[in-house]
Amino acid sequence: MMRGWFLGAAIWLAAGGGVAAQSAAEAQRQAAEARRAAEAAEERRAEAEAEAERLATERVAGAARAQDAERALLDATERAEALATAEAAARAEVAELSARIAPLLPVLMRVAREPAPLLLAAPVPPEEVTLGLAAMRGMVREAQLLAARLRDAATRAREEAEALDAARARLAATEAAAREAAAALDAQFADAQRNLTVQTRAERRAVEQAEAAIARATSLAEALARVEAAQARAEAARARAEARAAAAAARRARPAPAPSAPPADPTPPGSIAPVAGRLVRGFGSPGEGGPARGLTFSAAPGARVVTPCAGSIAFAAPFRSYGQLVIVECGAGQHLVLGGMARLDVRAGQRLRAGEPVGVLAPSGSPTLYVELRRRGEAVDPRPLLRI
Repeated sequence: MMRGWFLGAAIWLAAGGGVAAQSAAEAQRQAAEARRAAEAAEERRAEAEAEAERLATERVAGAARAQDAERALLDATERAEALATAEAAARAEVAELSARIAPLLPVLMRVAREPAPLLLAAPVPPEEVTLGLAAMRGMVREAQLLAARLRDAATRAREEAEALDAARARLAATEAAAREAAAALDAQFADAQRNLTVQTRAERRAVEQAEAAIARATSLAEALARVEAAQARAEAARARAEARAAAAAARRARPAPAPSAPPADPTPPGSIAPVAGRLVRGFGSPGEGGPARGLTFSAAPGARVVTPCAGSIAFAAPFRSYGQLVIVECGAGQHLVLGGMARLDVRAGQRLRAGEPVGVLAPSGSPTLYVELRRRGEAVDPRPLLRI
């Protein structure tokens, strides 16, 4: 009887040990699968980051090509306009000289052929005949000068017309190149939209709330003040999180992980123009609303706008009379404002490299871009940043 009990206990213990061994093996298998899943997720994250970096590099290069084409288009347009003005001036001079010389030609041609018989046939004293001959010679010389000027003006008008035809042909080719560069950049944007880093719901909600608060501002200065306040709150929250991480690491007797730094930007600040255009109003220049707090550039219709500095987008939406407006946090307490666009290609919360496109000016008319730089709340001259 006792032997049977021991035998049953042994069988039960053996079975229990097998179950425990199976449980341990299953736990090990699950742990291995979790590690593989984590490694695969890390690989996918690294691949996504590498792809995002590649696309950002392509967008910077594409925007540079688009700006080069737009700059060439602007130059070609101005050259064609100047030639058209010169041709019109030359043709106007031809018309004016022709009108002046036309009434005199019949008389002058006859006088030039036979001045003496005309005067000798007239019943006047000999001394007046002499004066008349001198006057006739003066009229002939004046007519000859007018005729020479008329020939020069006609030649110049013909040359200006030929140059204008050539300029218009170059302008058409330049416009085609600009359209091609813009289309290529838009295709890059389509690729980028499929590879944008997905924000968490909480992150997106925080960005939307901050953007809505900025949009309710009654002036650009107030909007920038709200951007700076939101940035200060975010930096304080980040500092608290880092302090908590450091305290937790100290309790575990392990060093805290260093906060991730944004990727280094290979483009030095200030080497990129925000738009291929002409400066039409400088910082501090007088105006109806007082001295200008920023710069105003004129550009070709549909010109591409890029950010001259790396940073994150704090605001990207219509704002008051500025049209589509972008505010870029450039770091070191600096915020760059780009206003006047008709289309935006970025969204709030997005990080950009210097030279990445942010939007497009109006496709017609004479569009302008407004650029303002704030440093710790004060408007400063953006030209040192842009090196213009």
